Amino acid sequence: MEFKIEDFKHITPVQIRFNDVDALGHVNNAVAQEYFDLGRSGYLRDSLGTLLGKDGQHLVIVSFKTDFHRQIMPDDAIEVLTCVYKLGNKSLRMIQWIVKMGDAFPLVSSDSVMAGFYIPDESGMVLPDEWRNRFNQMEDGRLTPEINR
Repeated sequence: MEFKIEDFKHITPVQIRFNDVDALGHVNNAVAQEYFDLGRSGYLRDSLGTLLGKDGQHLVIVSFKTDFHRQIMPDDAIEVLTCVYKLGNKSLRMIQWIVKMGDAFPLVSSDSVMAGFYIPDESGMVLPDEWRNRFNQMEDGRLTPEINR
């Protein structure tokens, strides 16, 4: 699936810290994952609020793929763009880009799968309808279920 900058409804500004930069003079690739975590947690906070974690219902990352397109340099003003683009019965797919502010193409991109997880039983769970509605609101009504429920 191809994405454009307009597809992203959630933006998280990121401050690059001194210790994010490695001996090669760019932001270390492992640090990019921390930036994606910041964007992911901001997206979930803004879309689900206190619903996430309520009654032991949570989301866990079960898979992610990261592509490094260009280096992130210490002086870059960057932000993480996040969107949910597919909802399944028990999981969702999320795409994220790290971009220089004002650019329309990613420096780094990540495609991840998150699954519903019920903490008390340590088991998978169906994504609640209220979560689905909140994700759909965040994504301007673009989401349709992958499968029939």
